[in-house]
Amino acid sequence: MDMDIKVHSESDVIVAGGGPSGLIAALASARAGARTLLVEQYGFLGGMATAASVGPFSPFHYDDQQITMGIPQELVERLMAAGGSTGHLKCVPEYGSGSYMAYFDREIYKKVAFDMMKESGVNLLLHTFVAGAVVEDSKVKGLLVANKAGLSKVLAKVIVDATGDGDVAARAGAEFKWGREADNLGQPMTMFFEMSNVDIDQLKKYIDENPDDFEWMSDLHSRVPLPPHMNQRYFVAQGFRKAVAQAKANGDLDIGRDTVLLQSTMYEGTIVFNSTRIGKLRGTDPDDFTKAEIAGRQQAMSLAEFMKKYVPAFNNAYVSSTGIQIGVRESRHVVGEYILSEEDAVEGHRFPDVVARGFFPVDIHDPTGAKGYEAGGSTWIKPKAPYDIPLRCLIPKKIDGLVMTGRNISASHEAHGSMRVMGTAFAIGQGSGVVAAVAALDGVEPREVNVRKVQEVLVGQRANLELDRA
Repeated sequence: MDMDIKVHSESDVIVAGGGPSGLIAALASARAGARTLLVEQYGFLGGMATAASVGPFSPFHYDDQQITMGIPQELVERLMAAGGSTGHLKCVPEYGSGSYMAYFDREIYKKVAFDMMKESGVNLLLHTFVAGAVVEDSKVKGLLVANKAGLSKVLAKVIVDATGDGDVAARAGAEFKWGREADNLGQPMTMFFEMSNVDIDQLKKYIDENPDDFEWMSDLHSRVPLPPHMNQRYFVAQGFRKAVAQAKANGDLDIGRDTVLLQSTMYEGTIVFNSTRIGKLRGTDPDDFTKAEIAGRQQAMSLAEFMKKYVPAFNNAYVSSTGIQIGVRESRHVVGEYILSEEDAVEGHRFPDVVARGFFPVDIHDPTGAKGYEAGGSTWIKPKAPYDIPLRCLIPKKIDGLVMTGRNISASHEAHGSMRVMGTAFAIGQGSGVVAAVAALDGVEPREVNVRKVQEVLVGQRANLELDRA
């Protein structure tokens, strides 16, 4: 039957998935000279940032040192030029959020991403799902894709799996693990949503005057004046402990955690919530995924009603936006030539085959319950220094023609808790895109690429590998 499926196109590199790692991988590949096709399930790019309303961008920084640079930084600058980002704002204190965050407008992001794709010569195939992998003798030669035209094949010399869930690798027969070693549970999923017409003055006053009611809170500061059309003040807080406990006791609140996590957006009067929690379900299982979507929206609406009833600043607020899909933090960990460990991340280990750098704290939301960091259910461990992500973490064992990227690279559950965030996913995306392009153009398998050549191309694209370190 496979022989009857038509070939849609052939390329040097195909990137499967247009999320943070995929869109940067496609740009990096095309700019390295490879004919590049990006396959994306939605009609826009951005992944969790646009489809699941996850934001802002997590740090590009470790303390005040910018680690993620190159094409990801260019994206931020393009968004700023279009009036669609604050740029990097410093978090004080950084606990719970990281050292900096960059707020963005999802709609402007979608447009800027398309602009950059066109300028770099990336071909797009939108509204298209990965249905399988074209494999011969343990080598991935393309994808089986499904869209309105039915099934077809897209072929390439190298495939980049940017699906977030390791879908291509799994279809190709790669080995993978799920979640943490003890019980194979991954981090919970979250439905992000926004509420508008919030009395921000009243909300901020309550947060500032009631520190005991919050697990943590931070203010964010810009080093330069922000454009007047944007919100001018930014903060993030996790708490409302008293009201949450009272509402749960009264049967007025159904969420999967014991506190509320909210923060500012680019627009005055609008607040975004990262507060729903759906655990013990797998985003790669369609039945589980369906249950999670339903539960996530139920929790979001319950939380919105709670805020209107129990928090005076929200008395006149309304739900103005929800994610197109639920946010997925963790799924398959594809087993690669090297597995990044918690020790690698926390101790700031360095590797000669570095293609990206990580730096965010090991941030693990409670996989089984409602507890936050202070209660002991969740984890927050800051690395002693930025760490290297080696090329070997991008290469699945025993499978050729395939490069992993983003949160599905070869890493333990604990290391994944650090490298899963968007700032690092961007950097991994640039590394994977260059690896794929160099392999395709040199006619070698990704595991056989000249690492030094890959690093030279990345440095030429202004990626920060710190190769000249002592």
